[in-house]
Amino acid sequence: MPSSLTGLTPAWRSEVQDNDLIRVAQFCNGKVRAGAEEVAFELFRGLTPERFRTYLVCPPPLLEAFGELPRNGRVLSLDLQNPWQWPQNRQFVNFLKRERIDILHAHMTRAALASVPLARWAGVPVVVQTSHGREAWRRSWPSRQFWIDRRIAAWTDVTIAVSESTRSYLVAEKKLDPGKIVVIPNGRSMAECQMEPATAARLRAELGLVRGRVVLGVFGRLEEQKGHKFFLEALPTISGRVGTITALLVGNGSLRSALERQTEDLGLKGKVIFTGHRYDARHLMALCDLIVLPSLYEGMPLVPIEAAALGKAVVATSVDGTLEVIKDGVTGLLVPPRDPARLCEAITRLILDPNFRDALGKNARVHAAAIFSQERHLRDSASCYERLRDQRSVRRSRR
Repeated sequence: MPSSLTGLTPAWRSEVQDNDLIRVAQFCNGKVRAGAEEVAFELFRGLTPERFRTYLVCPPPLLEAFGELPRNGRVLSLDLQNPWQWPQNRQFVNFLKRERIDILHAHMTRAALASVPLARWAGVPVVVQTSHGREAWRRSWPSRQFWIDRRIAAWTDVTIAVSESTRSYLVAEKKLDPGKIVVIPNGRSMAECQMEPATAARLRAELGLVRGRVVLGVFGRLEEQKGHKFFLEALPTISGRVGTITALLVGNGSLRSALERQTEDLGLKGKVIFTGHRYDARHLMALCDLIVLPSLYEGMPLVPIEAAALGKAVVATSVDGTLEVIKDGVTGLLVPPRDPARLCEAITRLILDPNFRDALGKNARVHAAAIFSQERHLRDSASCYERLRDQRSVRRSRR
C-alpha cells in the first residue's frame, strides 16, 4: 500500500502547478467497499489524466478494501463522518485549499452531509453529490422529512442520480429542485474475463465446486437490503426440483451470522458457501452458471451489469434501478421482491433450460455494452465536470 495512505505525498504535491487540469476529489466516508464506493473509485482512477487530476478522500478501512491503488494515487486517508469533527475538518479544509480542488464530488447522503458544507467554506468552486438510490433505511419521522437533504442540495451545483428511478425519488420524496438533478447511469467494464484454466481449477478446488453441479452466485453486502434471506428460503425447493446445486454468497456484512444460522436451519449446509469479501469476485462470477440479485431496493445495481459483461443471465427483483438494467424475458428474469416462491420458479426455469439461460446472457451483454459501459459512464461524468467548471468560470468572469 502506498505511503499516501497516511496523507498526501510530497512526490506529487508539487505537481499542482499545472493549471490546465481540472482537480476533482472523490469523497466517501463509508468503510465498506460497496456500490457507491466502487463508482467513486472508478472515477478516481478512470478519468483521463490529460484533462483531470484526480484525488480520493476516504477512511483507512475503505482504502484497504480497494487494495492496490493506481500508481501515484493521490489519496487522503481521512475518517470524516460529520462536520463537527474539528481535527478532521481542519485537515480536510487544508487539503481542499492546498491542492486547489476545483470539484468536490461526494457519494451518498452521509458523505455529502460531512463534506459539502466544508467544501463551500473552503471556497471549492464546484460541489457535486451523487444519490445512489432510495434510502429505505431512513425510517424515523424527522429523517424522512429530508430538511437537511434539501439544505445540502442547495449548497451543491448538481445532484447526480444514478438512475431515472433515483431521480424520481429525489424529486417526489425529497422535493429537490429537478433543474439541479442530472441522471448519469452507472457503468462497468465490458472487458471479457480472461481466466487461466489453472486459476479456474484452483478456485474450484478452493471452494469445493464440483464439475457438472449448477453454481448460483449472489454478490453483495450481507445486509437486509440485498434480500439474501429470501434467496435462502427458495433454495430447498430449487434443490428438490433440479438436484444438487451450490450457491456462492460473495460479500460480507452484519447479517452473516444470521444467514449462516438460517442456512443450517433450512438444511442447506454444504450447499451454500459464504466466501466473505473477495478481490477476485469477477473470477468467481465467471464460475457461476446463474447470478441472482434478490434485493429489496437498488439505485442502479452494478451486479447485473457485471454479470452482463460476462454473458451471464440474471434473476433479479423488479425494484427501482434494476428495472432499467434488466429487460424481463430478454436480458434476464424479474420477480417481485420478498417472494421466495417466484424467485424459486425463475431460478428453476433457467437451470432447467440452459439454452434460454445462455440466450439471456448474450442479450444482456449486447444491451449492457450499449448503455452501461464504463467508458460511457466516465465520458458522461467528465462532460458534467467540464460543463460545471466552465459555468463557474463564466459566472466569476462576469463579476
